[in-house]
Amino acid sequence: MELQYLKNIRTAFNPAHIQIALDGNYLALPLTRTTVGVWSLQDLSFKPLELEGHRKTLRCMCFGHGSQPKYICTAADDFVIVWNIHLARQAVSKGNQVKGKVIGTTLGCIQYCSFSPDDRLVAACCENDVIILEVKNEKVLATVEGHTARLTGAEFCPHYTSTLVTISEDRTFKVWDISDFSLVYQSQIITASPFISLSMHLEKPQVAIGTADGQVRVYDLTDGNGFRCLHQLDVEKIVRKQKEKKFIEPQPSQGPVKISSRPSWKRPDQSEEAEIVSAEDEIETGSAILGLHFTYGSQNKSSNSSSTPSFLRHENTLLNDLLDASPMLCIGTTGSLLQINAKTLDVYRYFDLQDTILTDILDMDTVVLNAAGSVYFSQGSSPDQIWCLVGSHFQNTVNVLQWKHAVIHNNESDLASAMSAVSVEPQSSTEEGKDDALQEGHSFEGITVLSNTPLLPNSALRSEMVKKVKEDPKAKKQKGATPQKKPGQMMKDQPITFHHKVKSSGYTETPRQTPMFKPQTNFSKSSSSNSLLSHSSSSSSLGKSMDKTYPMKCAPPTECHCKIDVAERPTPINRIKFSDDGQYLATALSNKSGHVFKLPLGNKGFSCTGHNNNVNGISWSHDGNWLLTSSDDKSAFLWSKGQSDPNMCIKTVLHNMSTDKDGQKKDKDNVAFPKEVNFARFYYMDKFILLTSGNTLYMYKYHLEQTKDDIKRYLSTSKYKQVTSFSIESQQITAASAVNGFYSYIVMCAGTNKSVSVFDMNVGRNVRIMADVHTRPAHVICQNEGSTFVSHPSSAYDLFVTAAAGDCIKLWDLRADRCVRRYEGHQNRAYTCGLDLSPCGRYLATGSEDKTAYIFDLRSGTYCSKLGGHNDTVSDVAFHPLYPQLVTATLDGKLRLYKDK
Repeated sequence: MELQYLKNIRTAFNPAHIQIALDGNYLALPLTRTTVGVWSLQDLSFKPLELEGHRKTLRCMCFGHGSQPKYICTAADDFVIVWNIHLARQAVSKGNQVKGKVIGTTLGCIQYCSFSPDDRLVAACCENDVIILEVKNEKVLATVEGHTARLTGAEFCPHYTSTLVTISEDRTFKVWDISDFSLVYQSQIITASPFISLSMHLEKPQVAIGTADGQVRVYDLTDGNGFRCLHQLDVEKIVRKQKEKKFIEPQPSQGPVKISSRPSWKRPDQSEEAEIVSAEDEIETGSAILGLHFTYGSQNKSSNSSSTPSFLRHENTLLNDLLDASPMLCIGTTGSLLQINAKTLDVYRYFDLQDTILTDILDMDTVVLNAAGSVYFSQGSSPDQIWCLVGSHFQNTVNVLQWKHAVIHNNESDLASAMSAVSVEPQSSTEEGKDDALQEGHSFEGITVLSNTPLLPNSALRSEMVKKVKEDPKAKKQKGATPQKKPGQMMKDQPITFHHKVKSSGYTETPRQTPMFKPQTNFSKSSSSNSLLSHSSSSSSLGKSMDKTYPMKCAPPTECHCKIDVAERPTPINRIKFSDDGQYLATALSNKSGHVFKLPLGNKGFSCTGHNNNVNGISWSHDGNWLLTSSDDKSAFLWSKGQSDPNMCIKTVLHNMSTDKDGQKKDKDNVAFPKEVNFARFYYMDKFILLTSGNTLYMYKYHLEQTKDDIKRYLSTSKYKQVTSFSIESQQITAASAVNGFYSYIVMCAGTNKSVSVFDMNVGRNVRIMADVHTRPAHVICQNEGSTFVSHPSSAYDLFVTAAAGDCIKLWDLRADRCVRRYEGHQNRAYTCGLDLSPCGRYLATGSEDKTAYIFDLRSGTYCSKLGGHNDTVSDVAFHPLYPQLVTATLDGKLRLYKDK
């Protein structure tokens, strides 16, 4: 049972109006108006420990953080008393009177109190002020004032023992330093609803604040980060979606089943019936955040074998930090209980208080709580269980619940077991491929980027394009001697030029007034051998740099080194990409062209002109000799490095081999692409080309001719042919990704239906569909490919990043099919800003619409640097594959190079 009802305890007055105490081992409630009862959660049937000392009505109570001794503080209008529970138990067992230590007298109406992490101080909220009391010296240390409305909470940061965070109904929060009695930070009025709850993160210097309108905001308390908001969670929206999901889901039929032959638009809508039922039966309870609590993340249990090489061990990589078990943020509202992943803000547990709860009590089988007036959480000695107190809103009772802690598979062993339990419902492009895959025994479970399964005999990845050499019929005729004379046929005269055609001098022809073609002037000294030597020169330069490695422990590049313009006029830059050897930088521009710069950026490059519309994407081949561009003109061009004319144009869906002498298509099925080509990339170590157009992913094999006739340069002899294609259940593919630096079977596509489809090209199937990846369609997918100059553990390549306009950036683990981290702080509301992962795997850079670029630390979940100085939206970023450098591109046509200090 995920949620179990344990006990109902009656209190002296309504628990919704006071602060009650819960710490995972003990529970404290007001037995009478002046007496406190303390129960041990190990056995709630025992008689509680009674603490008597107040003369006026109790207002609040809280437990200390230590265990030896265990303190509890109770506050009323007359006294603030600190009790030692262990000494009190000993006094009761000996029959002596239980005594506490009075640390404050007649301070006023105390509505909230809390201990410091070392139990040395107590913060007592009295109306608009906070009174800091010393436990040992029994005196008032300081009074904190500044809020303009009633205080609703005050907590010490467990990481900075002298830091105090206060919240108030004035809709602001303040951060104080008690050691030097100063105000550190004061927020503006953040929301229209008052702050009513807060909780400190137990593993990081963060605080979560809940409001009365169902919003939870998480703020960073780290020194130097400006106390910025890391996450904002709309709990009210989550609760509404969960309720809609519960009532729309088909319920098992209890009676006869209705079978209808009517079309779907004539059948009664089941969702409307469900909404009617929910409107009648459901009670509107609201979504005010009554309680917040951060739990401890379970420790990573993966063990590193001593036989594993040191550079592949888990603790020496970033995976240890990224895949650690995430703590849960427990949220209690007036009508529901939730467990939220603190790193990704995904919902892992949800319970509606109007649902029935199973119980072991003899008098009843189930219990319904309906609504809550107060909610408290705590994690006890067992990390798998969470204690929950739900105070009634209308009765003087408190309900004790035990909630199962959500389990997240993070370490290697847990991920292996989780992958084996993943239910994959792949979609095959052909049933024949499905049957062949099943016959070969190929498993779709445990999807990874680096697969250990061999290629199937009929795999599409085995396809190759071999150029057929046509034999010259004249040469065939000239192989033999004098042709045989047929009966009745006259022997023709043979030329006496030894079968070689004599070229005419042309002196009898009319001289040409204008040139038919524009002369080619952009070749080097040896134009015929330039393309042939490019491969050897690139290989030699790559070999010289292979002895270098990318620094794994480097600082983020934050210092601007240089900036250049890509064109004479301001031209928006859509995408930028480094070559794998790091010697060239390619840019996709909105002026229907692409431009390539040779590093350093001060050097002039060359332009690639030929498209008839905006160039939306650009990518390099792995050897760095070829460039692939995609455009809104429904085509993709392939260019040779250093050449301004395309070597091959991909404009039709099937191939480019069915054309007559005039260039007209013969094959009627070989139509043009239906929509813009949004993605083009080399795949499988330059063996194939991937394109996306509309909702279809195309894979092509190709053959490139590196030599051209200078006279007939307009005729391309390079050929391509479609190998396979896949369609997704979406109107359009908005983003795609594939690894080309090494052999991988995985290709990912994002669609307008907010999902990401994972294709296994070895078996030719859609093996996974990740639904609702973002609130809007993802516009970029970036895999952790690393670079040629760095190596990572195999599991590191299963990480990839997605981003959507109007939403955050999410880091995913392909093996576990779940989000690992969530990154917020940048501004991306409308434009499809690009992002990139550093080769070391430590940083994530993204563009932003606020004219800055952000660099996130993948482990911390927040940005560590902001790169300013831009004059327009930063459209794309790219890390250098060899050096810790970053290039940013903006919509005003400027490139900026950043290096580490």
